[in-house]
Amino acid sequence: MALSYLTKRIKKLKIIRWRDLGDFFKILGACPCGLVLRLFKRRLWLVSEMEHTARDNGYWFFKYMRETYPDRPVYYPIQFTSPDYGKVAALGHVIRYGSFRHHIYLWAAEMHLSARTGRGLPAPFMCRQFQMLGLYPCKEVFLQHGVTVNLPPFLLKERNRIDLFLAATEKEAASICTGLHYDPEQVVITGFARYDNLNEFEVDEKLILVMPTWRNWLFPPFGKTPEDVAEEVANSPYVKAWCGFLQDPRLEAFLEERDLRLLFFPHNQMQPFLSAFSGGSRRILIGDTAHYDVQEALKRAAFLVTDYSSIFFDFAYMGKPMCYYQFDYEEFRARHYPEGFFSYSEDGFGPVVTDPDSLLEELRRAEATGFRMDPVYAARTENAFRYRDGQNCRRILEAVEEFRKKGGRKGEKRR
Repeated sequence: MALSYLTKRIKKLKIIRWRDLGDFFKILGACPCGLVLRLFKRRLWLVSEMEHTARDNGYWFFKYMRETYPDRPVYYPIQFTSPDYGKVAALGHVIRYGSFRHHIYLWAAEMHLSARTGRGLPAPFMCRQFQMLGLYPCKEVFLQHGVTVNLPPFLLKERNRIDLFLAATEKEAASICTGLHYDPEQVVITGFARYDNLNEFEVDEKLILVMPTWRNWLFPPFGKTPEDVAEEVANSPYVKAWCGFLQDPRLEAFLEERDLRLLFFPHNQMQPFLSAFSGGSRRILIGDTAHYDVQEALKRAAFLVTDYSSIFFDFAYMGKPMCYYQFDYEEFRARHYPEGFFSYSEDGFGPVVTDPDSLLEELRRAEATGFRMDPVYAARTENAFRYRDGQNCRRILEAVEEFRKKGGRKGEKRR
């Protein structure tokens, strides 16, 4: 079994590029420095997510640690060219993403807490190989990027080195164990760090937010760039469906009549293809991550339209109404993620529609009710979350400390 696992990793190494070899030697060079630093900076933690942003669970937990325990050696790597660099730097303990110091601190870390698997590492591809071979001494705490409503294969226990998996809901935690094969003691319900920032907000009653998730069959495969697949993406049924909605004259008339604005904000993985999307009205804005913050958009919007994105849990946490536009359900399940514990029709926090006519009708109905959540869906949101007290970051810290107290047991050898 161990030999089989090693063989898989060796096959993975066959796709190494020349620049990866530079990363390889940088990792090796940082190793002795990091292991020495580990002797002097005990309990050093790295908290990370995407290399170019600080807006997810990683950032909010890091912010909590810096403001509540400023003397603790907790660090956050980010690109210094990031639009979010300033707010992270203001907290202190920031590291230039991908720097030699970043490599050293990864070797020195006791804990690596990340909102993204395989991201936040100084050299994502090569560091991931070291990580999966169990060479880094740090324990891996998965803060998550969103509620695991589906069963994404990349999160399977046998494909990761996750030692502690943090969850937001009861059913999600159970699904992580049964569907993704984690041991019950590896999964703790703490709530998400970013939810602590959702308890106070002001709603713009004139703003509709549209946030579809991505499609992995449209994302460029390894070795290709977004430019290589841009034409294919632009001509895909996915883009045509959303552009058909955004350019529908009936939508334009509705927005004008009711004095509304619509912010179309695609998933981060679809941001490279933003130019493929366009609206038919001056009231329709196309959101990019350089100018719009996802969480601020969620807090301001009065109504959410999504397809399958788990971002709807954030919206439901705030008790705000939504609907799901699922025009490609069968293809999504076959080519993107298999269904998990969550049924959008039976567990969802809003109605499911599958065609543009029904979507426009739902928007009109929702606006006519003052964008208020239906009691049926409100009851579902009340039952979905164990915690809504603004103490998720505290619970995350307690869960990690309890994990440490028990010896921080590494997961069993992966197959």
